[in-house]
Amino acid sequence: ILKLIHDRHFESGERLFSERNLAERFSTTRAAVREAITALEALRVVERRKHSGIYLRDQNMDTSIDALVVEINAGIFPTLEQIEGAVELRRILETGAVSYAALRHDENDIAQIRLALDESENRLLRGEPIVQEDERFHKAIVASTRNTMLVRVMNWFYEFSKERRERYFTNSDMSRVSHEEHQTIFAAIEARDEQMSINLMGKHLQRTRKIWVEIYGGIDGQLSDEAGM
Repeated sequence: ILKLIHDRHFESGERLFSERNLAERFSTTRAAVREAITALEALRVVERRKHSGIYLRDQNMDTSIDALVVEINAGIFPTLEQIEGAVELRRILETGAVSYAALRHDENDIAQIRLALDESENRLLRGEPIVQEDERFHKAIVASTRNTMLVRVMNWFYEFSKERRERYFTNSDMSRVSHEEHQTIFAAIEARDEQMSINLMGKHLQRTRKIWVEIYGGIDGQLSDEAGM
């Protein structure tokens, strides 16, 4: 249904096809369509209006960010506006997270971050990418903030960027550079140096902005330098 909405260029507020019509289009039952519509309602993509039909909500103002992950899984690639928004969001969240991590971490947090670094080192020695280890490193930092809402939002980001990160870390040089930067960030967190942690994380995310350029070629000039990554 999301792919149909995208391909047919439905506008916000526009009435969609009926359940019966959708069932016929997808050769399925109305019960299956009703279940899908209920899921899209939960993601705030559509809304049912009594005695009227199914309508598309404002995609910029109303829709849940979780809908973006569902769209990607449906083969709908993000727009440049969505890309830039995700880039900015990550920079805001992770520079804030590393600040709290430097102040709030305990011995167990340090052990989890160090474990992610050790696993990264082992994979690099075997000439393997560090996709999962990179995610584990960043998530361990976020977990040490003790902010469960922040953890949930960052979980969304890593789902949203999964394919992009897998492509990025196939480059062994990029994997090594990221790992080395992770080590310096970890040292600042362990030393409880809040400002240094923020500075290093900011530089780390700014450098990896080139990921977008590699995968969405030709957009370098369209993403603002402030967006970072």
